[in-house]
Amino acid sequence: MKEAYKHRLIGAGILAAVAVLFLPSFFKDQQQYAVDTESHIPQRPTITTMEFGEPESPADIEPAPAPETMFIPDESQAVTVPSPAPEPLPEPGGAQVVQTKPSPDNLPEIPLNAQGLPDAWMVQLVSLSSRDAAQKLRDQLQGEGHRAFIRTATTTKGEVHRIFVGPLLDKAEAGRVKQTLDQRLKVNALILPFKP
Repeated sequence: MKEAYKHRLIGAGILAAVAVLFLPSFFKDQQQYAVDTESHIPQRPTITTMEFGEPESPADIEPAPAPETMFIPDESQAVTVPSPAPEPLPEPGGAQVVQTKPSPDNLPEIPLNAQGLPDAWMVQLVSLSSRDAAQKLRDQLQGEGHRAFIRTATTTKGEVHRIFVGPLLDKAEAGRVKQTLDQRLKVNALILPFKP
């Protein structure tokens, strides 16, 4: 029985120690935490308005005319029409070269698409990953008289720079340009509709 009494004393001691540690926190008055209720927003700045007077035009500059009359020619100024230069006489015995200017009646009719723009074509030569190489080829083509340009696209393999020649209004002309550049650059170019 002595052993049971010993166990009870140890248990009572442990309970007393736990009570000494935790009971004061339960019975202690709840601390009043001070909350700062004072505002820390700065005061509203004082804004003073300034009055500006009407701008004054300099006395030595005359005012501009009204927009409705600004581009109407002044009737007081005489308009001189240059007389056409006389045409040089052809040299005798020489072959005459007749230069005809195309009149609006002789121009071929260009078909228009639904947006009212002419259908145009472009030739895609190559796609290069190097921007410098693409610019070098574009400059070379422009030096030869072609209207060449670069468009950059992003693909799964990264950024590619496509070199195009055009726009060309005639698909047959685009075919001739493609054939010429295919032979010279050893490529297989594509003819695509031009999209601005």
